[in-house]
Amino acid sequence: MPMKHFQCGNCGQIIEVPQGVPKPANCPRCGAPAMMIHRLDKGPPGGRRRRGGGPPWQRTPP
Repeated sequence: MPMKHFQCGNCGQIIEVPQGVPKPANCPRCGAPAMMIHRLDKGPPGGRRRRGGGPPWQRTPP
C-alpha cells in the first residue's frame, strides 16, 4: 500500500501514513499540533494543469 510521509516541524519526526488516511492530529513523538506537521512528498506546486480556460496568454495549446 502506498504511504504518505509527513515531518513534524517541531521535533523533526518523520511520520508515515497509508494513502487515504488523513494527516495525524498530533505528532506521536512530541505532541505538536497538526499545523506543525507538513507533508514531504507533495506533487509539484500549483497542482494539476488543465487545458483551456483563463486568459489567452495563460492557456496551454491543445
